[in-house]
Amino acid sequence: MYRTRSLSAVLIGAGLAMLAATASAEVLLTTPQSPLTAAPGRSDLEALNKGQQALAARQFEQAAKYFGDAYKLNPRSVEAMLGLAAAAHGAGKSKLARDWMSSAVAMAPGQANVLQAQAKLLVELGMTAEAEESYRAAIAGQPGIVQLRLDLAALYLEKLKKPAQAAAVLREVLKQHPEMAAAHLGLGLALSADGKIEEASRVLDEAVRRDPNNPFALHAQGLVALRLSQADRALAAFDKALVLRKDFAGAMIGRGDALLALGKGDQAIEAYTRAGALAPRSAYPHALRGIAFEKMKRLPEAEAAYREALKIDPEDVRIMNNLAFALASQKVKLDEALKLAERAVAKDGNRASLYDTLGVVYLARGDTKAARQAFEKGLALEPGNLTLRQHHALLGAGQSVATTSAPAALAKPAAAAATPAPAAVVAPAPAVVASAPKAVPVAAPAPAPAPAPAAKPVAVDADATKAVASRLEAWRQAWEAKDANRYLAFYGADFVPADKRARSAWEADRRLKLDKKGDIRVQVDAPSFKLEGNVVVVSFEQRYQSGNYSDAGRKRLEWVKDGSDWKIRREAQQ
Repeated sequence: MYRTRSLSAVLIGAGLAMLAATASAEVLLTTPQSPLTAAPGRSDLEALNKGQQALAARQFEQAAKYFGDAYKLNPRSVEAMLGLAAAAHGAGKSKLARDWMSSAVAMAPGQANVLQAQAKLLVELGMTAEAEESYRAAIAGQPGIVQLRLDLAALYLEKLKKPAQAAAVLREVLKQHPEMAAAHLGLGLALSADGKIEEASRVLDEAVRRDPNNPFALHAQGLVALRLSQADRALAAFDKALVLRKDFAGAMIGRGDALLALGKGDQAIEAYTRAGALAPRSAYPHALRGIAFEKMKRLPEAEAAYREALKIDPEDVRIMNNLAFALASQKVKLDEALKLAERAVAKDGNRASLYDTLGVVYLARGDTKAARQAFEKGLALEPGNLTLRQHHALLGAGQSVATTSAPAALAKPAAAAATPAPAAVVAPAPAVVASAPKAVPVAAPAPAPAPAPAAKPVAVDADATKAVASRLEAWRQAWEAKDANRYLAFYGADFVPADKRARSAWEADRRLKLDKKGDIRVQVDAPSFKLEGNVVVVSFEQRYQSGNYSDAGRKRLEWVKDGSDWKIRREAQQ
């Protein structure tokens, strides 16, 4: 299964509307919405005001007529040109809109509000690089207009995916306006998208302190708290956001994620159900319910939830994949499961995990040869995928692969559907989602493949080696003791799971696995240490055993100094 949701995208959705002054496409280009007053020599004002009213009513043809009349009366009217551009854009006439906008820019070269209008049109048309140039020109002409910088930061963060540049712009704003809560919120979002989670948390705390009644700031604060494994704090933030805005579907989904991270599955499902009612056109809440049901081993209910999600978004590859796996796990409706899995692979053939699900479906149908081919195709795309390797090895040994939840040592990626809820649900910001974990297929107990040869130790700084060796053993002991809080504390704030899923989803998955009954044993053999800049890389042979299950393989941990301690930055199978 492959279900990964990006935290940065979630956070961007939570607060970008706080950065931009205008939110709806029909008013992005128009002149000021207050009626224009009479002025000497202006014969076009009545037509301009009527054009504005028509735009507000989304009567684009009528608006074009009025603005056209104004232009005939005053061919130098920049307002008429902007209005004609807005009307053309609203009517879907992109080229005409650009032509009128170019005329306005030529008539008022260097005028900040005209360049800003041009930038907004370019963003709407997907011409983001040109929009950036237009914003830069507007700022150069009028550096004191804060909204221009906020718009540019929103462009960097949402469209250009350049969070570091967004953060730089917002820091400039805060130098001039340290009291601006919206700039603190935007900076927190940019820092989070850039992977600087602890700093993002501090900045968002300041945003909430300055504007405690902003539900979007509280929502962002909650999502970052989830990333920092502070599920209780996240839940409190989401609840405050929902008190302020009861229809905030994104905050309700975040509440479900926090509850799931706390092991409160039934309450999480209730939250996702309520989110579905708030965002009836979004597949997300139903997909999240499916994931939660699977984690609770309530597969028929998971199947039903995925079907609801698929009704809303029948083309989403991940929902198809999830439903196919749920059916294969129950060994029911296998013809449908195969169609779903094959369709998912046909739509996105570059995801190794989709081939894994296809292989599991083939196995449920008793077609070992086709299953092997599916696993091999997945391994060709992702040779290091441990679950695919295990499945393929078991087939080679003539053993069956069980469609059951993976043990802790064989956790796989998880993610939900990716169709955002309509913006109107949580206006002025779009509805957003947070992450949730997912149980996955795993091989039945079997002898592990022969381990790779241990890497030859490399001499590194003696103090760093000694400190990391001590931390490595403490990490092993915490895992073996099933002490979730102590175990998770070894992972730094910038840790990113190997499968790229959200940190909160990964942690929720780890907590659930560590909470299972029975003892486990973890061995770390022949560790080698290598210093790469300020990172200590440790490679070792890991042996895991729980009940009648065991496996072995090479693991790589990257440790970085965090204050006076060493913490894990990356973790990967070799």
